[in-house]
Amino acid sequence: MNFKESLKTELFTIQPRKNEEIMSEFIGLIRTGAVIKKQHLTLLLFLSSHYPALIKKCVTFKKILFPYLPHTISVQERKGIPGGIFYCFEFPITNDLLDQFGFQDEKILSNYFSQKLAAHFLRGVFESRGYMSDPIRGYHLEIQLNSERLANFILNSLQHLQFDFRSRHFKGDMNLYLKNSQSIADFIRFLGAHQSYLEMEKIMVEKSTMNEITRWVNYETANLNKIVVSSSRQRKKIQTLDLNDLPFHLQEIARLRLENPCSSLREIGHLCNPPLSKSEAYRRLNEIEKIADQKGFTENST
Repeated sequence: MNFKESLKTELFTIQPRKNEEIMSEFIGLIRTGAVIKKQHLTLLLFLSSHYPALIKKCVTFKKILFPYLPHTISVQERKGIPGGIFYCFEFPITNDLLDQFGFQDEKILSNYFSQKLAAHFLRGVFESRGYMSDPIRGYHLEIQLNSERLANFILNSLQHLQFDFRSRHFKGDMNLYLKNSQSIADFIRFLGAHQSYLEMEKIMVEKSTMNEITRWVNYETANLNKIVVSSSRQRKKIQTLDLNDLPFHLQEIARLRLENPCSSLREIGHLCNPPLSKSEAYRRLNEIEKIADQKGFTENST
């Protein structure tokens, strides 16, 4: 099971205890995931999903909150759609309930963004319309909404809760998304998916460690390449010279460079007697190179 599936599965298993919490999550589910259908003179709310656990949760909530309303469950096969099996749930609804669910005016949903209810409402929203990529490959969490008014309302509410969601239009929908890894982790923890949160924190630490190792290896490789290039240039120039003709203070370091082609300036300096600093080793080797250049050194002269 990939991370997206395990996250959804964990969310589906969360069962709020208080009726107001159940109502908040149920309205989050229905308002963002259901469509209104008219059958004869009856209005129906219809929700479909690839996840049977989501439909089971809707049925459980409906029985608790509206036991007097009938409901139906069905399975549909939609050809041409990947994983084309959909589980469907519908129940009749009155105009009063449409108002309560925020279909007439989104502002009524602000009742469910209080400190104690926001997590439940947003859990329902994400269960119905949320998507998350595998954090091993990249960080992306998204809520896909087909109503711009509803999307803007939820976006403003999320930002009020200090979640830095952004929005974009895509194929007629308005999508709210997070790209920052820590913001995503904080959001799924807020929804109550604590196991997924811990798993993501583990992945983030592992990726951060690997990135640090990669940066270190790249840094060391670049340094080694610089040493090889400069050492090769210095040795070619030194080999064109008679070391005994060099000033006495340059003879030792010239000989050490020839004998230690892979050593850094710091290491060459330590080999000198007395030891030299890195900057002094550089200065002396640079002086030798200038002498070679003055004597007409060219790449072809070696």
